[in-house]
Amino acid sequence: MKKISRIILKILGWTVEGGCPEGNKFIIIQAPHTSLWDFVYGWLFSRAINIKPKFLIKSKYFFWPLGPILKMLGGVPVYPSKDKRFVSELVNQIQTSKSFILAITPEGTRKKVKRWKTGFYEISRATGLPILLTKIDYSNKKMHLGNMFYPTGDMQGDMRKIQGYFRASWAKHPEKYYEWPPVD
Repeated sequence: MKKISRIILKILGWTVEGGCPEGNKFIIIQAPHTSLWDFVYGWLFSRAINIKPKFLIKSKYFFWPLGPILKMLGGVPVYPSKDKRFVSELVNQIQTSKSFILAITPEGTRKKVKRWKTGFYEISRATGLPILLTKIDYSNKKMHLGNMFYPTGDMQGDMRKIQGYFRASWAKHPEKYYEWPPVD
């Protein structure tokens, strides 16, 4: 699948920068998330670097026949609830697995938001997994693996640093992304 994904991306004019990071357990976050195409390119990107991450998606998309396809691709349904059991169940699953790669779009929607969901951060802190920052840069047709981010426990400071990494100009629809000022 690695070669096929790279060929498809090359035909579409995309460049893949970087390879699969070391380790078999980490969390991938990708932003900006402003289009359904982010999923398509993200899925091809993951296969091009030879990983098969699980990804979170709203439970409403798990209807027949789409549901079984999403599960086959790595989809994990998220049910709309303020219940924290989902995060604790996911943490337990990660801790008991030999390998677990989870891809998350922290905005949680393709609409413009000023506040990201923090589940990825909570999962990282609870499991000790690093967070891999990735970008799909539509303006330059580049897919890039950033650095691994290791949370310090200062959630506000860490979130400022993480959000400061991403740029609206990378988005398919830049007007739908709230860009945070970069933090050095």
